[in-house]
Amino acid sequence: MSARHLRSLGLAAAVAALVAPAAARAADEVKFSMDWVLNGTQAGYFAALAEGYYKDAGLDVTISRGFGSGDTVKRVASGAATFGVADTGTTIAAIANDSVPVVGIAMIYQKATLGVIFLKSSGITKPQDLVGRTVGRSASGASVIMYPGFLKANGIARDKIKEVVADGATFLPLLLSKKVDAVLDQSVQLGHYRKGAEAQGQTAEAMRYSDFGLAAYGNMIIANPATLRDKRDMVKRFVAATLKGLAFALAHPDQAIADIRKTNPEVDAEGAKGELLDMREVVLTPEVAKDGLGIMDAKRMTETRDVVTSALSLKHKVPVEEIYTTAFLPKPPVMPEK
Repeated sequence: MSARHLRSLGLAAAVAALVAPAAARAADEVKFSMDWVLNGTQAGYFAALAEGYYKDAGLDVTISRGFGSGDTVKRVASGAATFGVADTGTTIAAIANDSVPVVGIAMIYQKATLGVIFLKSSGITKPQDLVGRTVGRSASGASVIMYPGFLKANGIARDKIKEVVADGATFLPLLLSKKVDAVLDQSVQLGHYRKGAEAQGQTAEAMRYSDFGLAAYGNMIIANPATLRDKRDMVKRFVAATLKGLAFALAHPDQAIADIRKTNPEVDAEGAKGELLDMREVVLTPEVAKDGLGIMDAKRMTETRDVVTSALSLKHKVPVEEIYTTAFLPKPPVMPEK
């Protein structure tokens, strides 16, 4: 075979490699950290995995449970996780106080769901009713980090409430055994608490911080700025596939719950479905109906930053452009399924 022929074959092979579909190339490895114990609110990510959206985007994604937004922010900043799901207020606090290198790239909860969950029989109906009570909390979750702001907004001294630190997986047993009067958690997980409470003839209820002086954005997907700089195409593919999985889960909750249970059978199907359905309220807003899933707005982000900065007495006011970017959202946008 002539040298000229060999060169031609080499050129053809190079061109073929360039145009080969993503699935034919080695998939990009991605470590995706959740913010909390695995539950129905995360079904969209597992749907993206099980329905093949990540694979089709040339991604090999591993999803792991979280231990609170504060911990997830640290994991993404250190490179232990490629992407993470974290509360916006917690992320802003980390950037302001510790210059942590993370940036929001897609908003999941257009409204913050952080709050206090309790049994109706406790007699709690308003923030002031927590005085003299015992509250269960995690070590570094978003509900914990934003808790001082909630108390400040309602004129409550923190030392007037006893706190018990525990893993989120034990919150329901602690509440039902009345070892605590309330727990700090996200209101979208109320379905899980309600099911457990009903089994004992009780009723679980929730107070959102956002209904008592802390209106703000909620959970968003975050990444390290270095990842955004060095792997722009991979980030775009990840965001598009993730939002596609979210849209699928909201439209097909039963299948999405089945998807998360394929690898995590310990997730209760009924409770998880309730969490996923409750999540619709904070995801499917008029803004999302108009501009697509993941959308973020400068005005609302500025308002969120200002509320968080004041409530938590942060060291400085972070420029909004350091908190988030919409540069990696898909065009055209991923719209909710009708």
